[in-house]
Amino acid sequence: MREALSSWFDGVGAALADDVARRLHGRTGSVYRTLGEAAARQIATRVVAALRRDLTAGDHAGLREVLNHLVVEYVPHGVTFADLKLLATATRQAITTALHGSGLAEDTRVRADEWTFQMGLLVAQRFVVERERVFQEQAAKLEIRQLEHQLSELTAAYEEKTRLLDLIRHASTPIAPVYDGILVVPLVGMFDSARAQLLTEKLLAGITEARAQVVILDVSGVPVFDAEAAHHIVRTSAAVRLLGARLILVGLSPTVAQTIVELGVDLSGLTTLGTLQAGLARALGLRKLRIVAAG
Repeated sequence: MREALSSWFDGVGAALADDVARRLHGRTGSVYRTLGEAAARQIATRVVAALRRDLTAGDHAGLREVLNHLVVEYVPHGVTFADLKLLATATRQAITTALHGSGLAEDTRVRADEWTFQMGLLVAQRFVVERERVFQEQAAKLEIRQLEHQLSELTAAYEEKTRLLDLIRHASTPIAPVYDGILVVPLVGMFDSARAQLLTEKLLAGITEARAQVVILDVSGVPVFDAEAAHHIVRTSAAVRLLGARLILVGLSPTVAQTIVELGVDLSGLTTLGTLQAGLARALGLRKLRIVAAG
C-alpha cells in the first residue's frame, strides 16, 4: 500500500501542490495574495510534502512540523487565523479532488480526510499559542518601556532634588565680609557632614579671596549642635588656621559647650563666645581696631 501511495504522489504531487497554491492565492484579501504566487506555491509544496510523509508513515509528525514553521515564518507577515483556516480548507478540497477516481484504497481516503481534519484543529491550537506568545512579548516590551519611563522620571526628580538641595546648602551658608579682614558666617538649619564639607570649601575660598585674618562662625541658628557638629567645626578651624586665619565660634551656650566637652570633644583650640556682638568685639581686638562713636 505504501508503494502504491508513494507512486500516486509521484504522479500527482506537483499538480496537487499547484491546486492548493491556486486556491490560496485566488482568495481575495488573504495574506497569500499579498505574499504572491511564489510564496503560495512554496507553502502548498511544504504542506503536500508533509501530507505524503504522514500518510506513508501513519502519524502526524510532518503536519505539526510544517504548521510550526508556517506560523513562525508568516505570522510576522500578518497571517491571521482565517488565513491558516483557508490553508486547511484548500488542502482538504484539493486532496479530496485528487483522490477522487485515484483507485487508492478507501483507507487512504479516510486517513487523508482525518489528516486534513487534524490540520484544522492544529491550526487553531497553534495560532492561539503563537498569538499568546506575541501578546506576552508585546506586554513585556510595554512593561519595560513603562519601567524605563518611570526610571527616567525618578532620575530626573532625583537630579532636580539634588540640585535644589545643593542650592539650598549654598544659600544657607552665606559668607559676609563685615570689615576689612573679618568675615562672618551665620549657620542656619541642620549641620551635617555634607554641609560641613561645603562650609569648609566656601570658607577657605572666601578667606583667600578676602585675605581675611578672622572668621566669626555663628551657630546660634543651628537647632541641634552635638558632638558630631563640634567635630566638624574643629576640623574646619584647623583648615582655617592653615591659611593663617583664626576662627571664633559664637552662639554656643555654656551648657551646650560643657556637654560637648563631656562627650570628649576638645574645644580648647577654639575661641568660643556667647554672642555675635562679643565675637565682633574680639575680632576687632585681634585686628587692633575698635569702634568709635560718631562725634
